[in-house]
Amino acid sequence: MNFSQIFPDNREQGETKLRQCQLVMLRMLKILDYICTKHKIECFLSGGTLLGAIRHKGFIPWDDDLDIGMTRANYEKFIQLGVPDLPNDIFFQNTDTDPSYPPCISAEARLRDKYSSYHHIDTPNNKWHEGLQVDIFVYDQAFLPHNFFIAIPNAFFHKLIKNNRTRANILKMVAKYSPVELVYASNFVSGFQAIKWGTNFIKASEIARLERVPFEDMEASIPVGWDACLKRQYGNYMQLPPVEKRVSHHFVNVDPFHPCEHKEILYWEERMVKS
Repeated sequence: MNFSQIFPDNREQGETKLRQCQLVMLRMLKILDYICTKHKIECFLSGGTLLGAIRHKGFIPWDDDLDIGMTRANYEKFIQLGVPDLPNDIFFQNTDTDPSYPPCISAEARLRDKYSSYHHIDTPNNKWHEGLQVDIFVYDQAFLPHNFFIAIPNAFFHKLIKNNRTRANILKMVAKYSPVELVYASNFVSGFQAIKWGTNFIKASEIARLERVPFEDMEASIPVGWDACLKRQYGNYMQLPPVEKRVSHHFVNVDPFHPCEHKEILYWEERMVKS
């Protein structure tokens, strides 16, 4: 499959560095969506990307990342069938493909653009791949509907288990034998939200099916219960934040044309010469 022809890399058309980065991530989303559709794998916009789809019909204008969700079964199917279809300029990152990538924190996997860099200022010495990314949050139906009961087991996995496969197997057992109905959640719950009621989970009924909505110049899948998800996480989600808060919440240095230091990288200048 020649993804360069189907989904050309048009990062140079961005008028600002932020827009160039968004165009890189948008292309990765298109390729991911194409592959998942081909293999009947369900993935959906989540977090701020879901909010952007509903409120802006695309990226939140000041956002510099892109969040995708998959249930555990769909993620495992994606590893088996989808990852082999990825083009050479996209690196699939998890703890198996990138041993330096930290287990049991943040997104369980990422798609990384090999031409670019996305360096975290507060952790400058990371050894794992840090290209521009699409975050893949893997949702297990193994949690009670309160952030406290999502954060605590995940803190346990991060501190003591430190293995994504073991974490997944334990959560599968919890889902199978739980006497009460559980909700879907990933291993990401940020700081102060851990003691806040709700927000970072999805009910089974809300993810029972997906629907398509406009996102930039494409359509993307979102959970049928998107309204309830956004209200839990953001409250009045259609209201824009104050102007001074319309900035990225990530502390990063980004460069859409120069790669990070990793073995799985490519050079934009060499691409242009070859083409």
